[in-house]
Amino acid sequence: MQSQHRLKDSRDFRRVFRKGKSFASGRLVLYYCDNRVARVRVGFSISRKVGKAVVRNRLKRLLRAIFQRQLDELCHRPVDIVVVCRANAADADFHDLEREVERLLKKAQLLPQEAGDERP
Repeated sequence: MQSQHRLKDSRDFRRVFRKGKSFASGRLVLYYCDNRVARVRVGFSISRKVGKAVVRNRLKRLLRAIFQRQLDELCHRPVDIVVVCRANAADADFHDLEREVERLLKKAQLLPQEAGDERP
């Protein structure tokens, strides 16, 4: 993921946590809020409770790759997104995390809903 699409400043993280909306799943929590920049930015927050540095860095690499694949669809809205990993995210593989991220992005209405994906 390119540097211009990464959320790095702790002030921006605090703003997203304070003013943003959140959606949760079993392994991840997604926070988002609008920004003044004309592009989507994504940041990750992974606690030491999730695992040691190797595990946390692996999760960040996987999540960056997932968001890189979704970037074309996300660029329609200028939002800041923060993904927080829960402890059981360390056991998930790429496809499990990808499904959860897509589900959370659709719940937050950041990704378009597909025709067969609507639930009552």
